[in-house]
Amino acid sequence: MSKALRYLAAARPAAATSLLTFYKESVQALDDKTRCLIQIVTKVSVGTERGLRQYAPKALKAGASKEEILDAVLMAFPAAGLNKVLDAIQVLRDLDLVPEVEGDQKQALPDSVLGNVEDFPLQKMTCVAYGDGNLIVYRASEQNVKVWQSRCPHAKTSLCEGVDHGQQVECRVHNWVFDLESGACTEPDPQGKPGLFPVSVVVEDGLVRVA
Repeated sequence: MSKALRYLAAARPAAATSLLTFYKESVQALDDKTRCLIQIVTKVSVGTERGLRQYAPKALKAGASKEEILDAVLMAFPAAGLNKVLDAIQVLRDLDLVPEVEGDQKQALPDSVLGNVEDFPLQKMTCVAYGDGNLIVYRASEQNVKVWQSRCPHAKTSLCEGVDHGQQVECRVHNWVFDLESGACTEPDPQGKPGLFPVSVVVEDGLVRVA
């Protein structure tokens, strides 16, 4: 449940209950896969990236193929227009939820310098473009640099587009919060939740380099 929906449930419990009841009752004849694919069409049509990031993984989990997810995006074209469809395809490519095409496979990340250690401010999140995506660089102390993949382990969205809390980052899809020094999920209810994916780096001659 999103923060906004939790607020609505507390502020207007009767309205929230009616809304959720309507939603539940209105889709009884649809199986989970069909319901999620329809949600993809509607989210693309209204340009809701957060909703697209929520329902596309659910569609895959419910049994939809990547080809079916792509076709659902294309079905939104008459209402959404080309730009929204292309934006949605880029989001789903970032999530690896559309079919790969020949010559478009992601390449293994090469060894590379991410930057001078002094370029990264102490105890602040810095996003660095690397390979086909982004990495999060967090300089915990003078020579202690932590680097994480930007992909949220839960929602698969880019944490570089999340909420920067300085020493923590919050995923904007389901509001999971991660500590940038340890990589651990700190809220909500962190027990058993996966942490950030680490990237091995070394600091040599004042440079931060992927090991």
